Amino acid sequence: MGFIKDLFSSPKPPPPVDFGAIGRQQQAANVEAARVGAKLARPDVVTPFSTTTFRETAPDQYLATQTLAQPYEGLRRGEAGIQGQIQDLTADRLGQVPTGALDVSGFQSEPTRFDYGSVGAQPTYDTSGATYELPSYGGLDAYTTDAANQFFNRAVSRLNPQFDRAETRLRTQLINSGIPEGSDAYNEEFRLFRQGKDDALSDLASQAVFQGQTLQSNILGNILTGRTQQLGEIGTEYDVAQARRGQQIAEAQQQVALDREARDRQIAEAVRLRQLPLSEAAGLITGTTPFSQAAAIGPPRVSPATGPAPVDLGAIAGLQQQDALARFQGAQQRQATALGVPTTLLAARLGAG
Repeated sequence: MGFIKDLFSSPKPPPPVDFGAIGRQQQAANVEAARVGAKLARPDVVTPFSTTTFRETAPDQYLATQTLAQPYEGLRRGEAGIQGQIQDLTADRLGQVPTGALDVSGFQSEPTRFDYGSVGAQPTYDTSGATYELPSYGGLDAYTTDAANQFFNRAVSRLNPQFDRAETRLRTQLINSGIPEGSDAYNEEFRLFRQGKDDALSDLASQAVFQGQTLQSNILGNILTGRTQQLGEIGTEYDVAQARRGQQIAEAQQQVALDREARDRQIAEAVRLRQLPLSEAAGLITGTTPFSQAAAIGPPRVSPATGPAPVDLGAIAGLQQQDALARFQGAQQRQATALGVPTTLLAARLGAG
């Protein structure tokens, strides 16, 4: 009868998965896995230098204790004493740092702006002192004409007696030769004599003009030479005065630069002396000993160990749900198959009759 009841009763489907309960169970499993991993990540560490131990002081709270080996503990105490002395020395240096404003009242005074008037006025080029003045051409020509006339007159004054004696000798010679005065031959000889005399005087006049022109050229050359020399001396004196003033300006400017450099060096030295205690204090403060550096770093870090992975309850519940659903579907299939067998037999029987 139970078989018949199971055959004709419908199979029950699996109940739905309670994901809320599974989530709470999964959260508890994750917390437990994290605690196991934390314990595995805190093993006691023993080195030749120190020992580090971990102790759970409260739930999920650990205290790491580092103990130095005895030789290194003595070194640490000694370096701690040195560090204390460094701090005392640093405080002493900080007490030497001046806090007031920089006082420059006793320093080299700031040089004033350079004044070109302090080295004298700019020299001027003045040619008024040249005594050789260029003569005007009118005066020079008159002087030359006078010189030529004087040359000609002196020469004529010496030649006229000679011409007179020559004329007397010619007259005597003609008379002694039987040539009477007033005759054509007599007049011709005197014409030739006067022509020679005129030619001689003309040559003398040309020489006198040449001598005057030569004298004029020499005088003008001498004046120009003398004036050129005087102008050269004036130019040299001007160049010397200009160079002397330039040297005085350069020396004065250099002195201003030296005064300014001296003041700047005094200020820089004062600033350096003010900063020296502060620099020493900064160097002392930043200086640390090996154990103080190790203390700042802390105990060595330990690589975390991998704890057991938490169970994925959701996946398990899903698999169980899939299995229950498969069983439900299998039961339905078997029931349908069982119910279909008598119907098939009955149909076959009816068909045979």
